[in-house]
Amino acid sequence: MVVFETSAHYYRFFANESRRGGSPLYEKLSLGIADNVALQRLAAGRRKGQPAANLVFGAVQYLLLGGVDHPLKDYYPSLGGTRPADDRAFELFAAFCGAHEAELVDIIAKRATNTNEAGRSALLLPAFDLVAREAAAPLGLVEIGSSAGLNLNFDMYGYRYTDGKGAPKLERWTDADFVLSCILEGPGVPVLGTFPPPVSSRIGLELYPTDVRDENERRWLKALVWPERIDRLTKLDGALKVAAAHPPRIRGGDAVLNLSSALAEIRPYQARCVYHTIMGYQLSGDQHRRINDILLEASKTAPVWRVTVEGEVAHPNPTETFNPLKVSRYFNGERRVKTLAVCDPHGLSMEWKG
Repeated sequence: MVVFETSAHYYRFFANESRRGGSPLYEKLSLGIADNVALQRLAAGRRKGQPAANLVFGAVQYLLLGGVDHPLKDYYPSLGGTRPADDRAFELFAAFCGAHEAELVDIIAKRATNTNEAGRSALLLPAFDLVAREAAAPLGLVEIGSSAGLNLNFDMYGYRYTDGKGAPKLERWTDADFVLSCILEGPGVPVLGTFPPPVSSRIGLELYPTDVRDENERRWLKALVWPERIDRLTKLDGALKVAAAHPPRIRGGDAVLNLSSALAEIRPYQARCVYHTIMGYQLSGDQHRRINDILLEASKTAPVWRVTVEGEVAHPNPTETFNPLKVSRYFNGERRVKTLAVCDPHGLSMEWKG
């Protein structure tokens, strides 16, 4: 985890992350906050471990999505805005924060950055398919850090894997109401069955669960999407419609503390499969060790699989990063790890190596 000397250093770092992530608006606003102590204090009352910038920007967009009328929204493509980020954008942002300071502080104190990127299901599908075939059994899924649990519904989505020009390379279940697209880079193509991997049980473990049946909760999920990323917002809308018909089961509380009991609920005929995506940075070193120890201990009675999209690996383009897709098999107190692919963290692309 990166440690910053000051809030100003943190917001300058976030400006760089925003540029890499495709948000010129957040880049401009982050640089402005880096020089504004009053705005830096907005997130002083946030929950422990929660990232300040995501909460501040999410709280502002949450109010705008809720109908607060302000010229700042002209800079938000997510709200139909078309103005490019400029110095005026920060002036309006600062004025908005000043006018709604009490509301923003309250939102920031109560909320968590439980972003749920449904696009990652396109990365998880080949790994789940591999586990189900290797185990010759239906999956018993446990997601650590599930937020709203949209990826728990992966088998209810369609998938279209294409080359960089949009030509199909692999398609499955594209008659589904919600279809995800992912670019397959390189020559490798995952092996997928004719049907989705069978799932017999699924549960999410989340410190701050999100109830997809609650309109305000859905609005908060949308507020956490960076305003220029209409592609991600569209995917979120599609996955939320599926979740409305099939609400995922989420257990609130410390996921590490609840992991053993969740594994114990999985029936003997199921393949125990734990997974998590881009949430490891929120865990301490001790929590990482405890998860590994729990899975090693559980594997003494039957195999346990772990699917992860975490960490970063080098990318030829220095402005981008890859995340490895790994499958770990725990058995008899030992662990074996395979790297299947390197991926865009939001599920936009994948280079298959498995």
